[in-house]
Amino acid sequence: MKKSLLIFSALPVLAFSQNRHINFETGNLASVFEKAKKENKFILVDAYTTWCGPCKWMSKNIFTNDTAADYYNANFVNLKIDAEKGEGIAFAEKYDVRCYPNFLILDGDGKVIHRVAGSMPTQAFVSFGKTAFEKEKTFSYKKSEFEKSILTEQNVTEYIDLLMSCCLDPSARALEYIASVKEADLNKENNWTVLRDFVYNHESREMKYFLSNLNLFEKSFGKDAVVQKLEQLGKSYFSKYTRAKEFDKSGYENAKKEFANMKWPNTDKIIFEADMEAYKRFDNAKYYELAASDFQKHYNNDSQELNGMAWNFYEKVSDKKLLGSAVKMAQRACEINASYANLDTYAAVLYKSGDLKNAETQANKAIEKAKAENMGADDYKETAELLKKIKSGK
Repeated sequence: MKKSLLIFSALPVLAFSQNRHINFETGNLASVFEKAKKENKFILVDAYTTWCGPCKWMSKNIFTNDTAADYYNANFVNLKIDAEKGEGIAFAEKYDVRCYPNFLILDGDGKVIHRVAGSMPTQAFVSFGKTAFEKEKTFSYKKSEFEKSILTEQNVTEYIDLLMSCCLDPSARALEYIASVKEADLNKENNWTVLRDFVYNHESREMKYFLSNLNLFEKSFGKDAVVQKLEQLGKSYFSKYTRAKEFDKSGYENAKKEFANMKWPNTDKIIFEADMEAYKRFDNAKYYELAASDFQKHYNNDSQELNGMAWNFYEKVSDKKLLGSAVKMAQRACEINASYANLDTYAAVLYKSGDLKNAETQANKAIEKAKAENMGADDYKETAELLKKIKSGK
């Protein structure tokens, strides 16, 4: 079971399926473009993957809604394309599709008119389609206007939001912009947003100013925001070692000593996270040992991290002692947030550790939670299969 997805918008309140559905074309891309030209219509493209939960949600609840079906069937040629298979692979590369679901509105020549990413309720989905006919509100028009002009403190976050709404990368122009800002203006709200989200080079002018004026930024944006940025920046300090093709252990250990001497807030946690990233890639045994011994110290209140680690243990670890730590991780994650994903992981690690009685209890809770969240049987089928294994004692 996949425990995480690319970034998506939050799932809205469920819409009720009705009698009609959006009619998606079954031919290849060339035939779809030909039909769009012949009918003088735009093309709605739903770029999806088979593993994407929000994609399935849209298919089940929005594409089958009468309002959405009537609007898109009347005004568009509609196409669903699996971004990881067949023509979808080249399509995703050409149109820079990075997350799912990704909705694009194209003209008959394949030019992007409008686009957005993420699940949405019916009215928002219909509004998205209508916007394609209001030129100055479309993604392509706005992007073009930004590209003609210089980014300013007033519009820089609008530009960033525009690209990120489609999972596109605004970092190049964001960094170009922040390099033009006077140091005295770096703690203004929009400039802080750019610095916080896009500047990771601790040797840069912007970061040197930030590090020399932490109190100023804390006063403006709060201590938690500043500490979070320091932690992100700290991880980037080690990225040349943690992301290298081969592990330079000596260089990495020296970098840790250098970083510790800088005495940043949360230095222990930053080094722990760097170790976790490095060892996960280069020394699995040490990764699991470190995660098992220190997870409570650094992640005891982070259900997402706990769940991710516990699932990693479930997939890769057989040692009973280490699995015992994974059980504690999963249990703690459920104490913080008893979501379907967390309960499912808890059941899985209990099962692998040999605690079948408690595994059965948690698997049943996971299925009950899935049903309460209006998930279909297909969405929790792996938990149901796990429950069968638990009951059979295999």
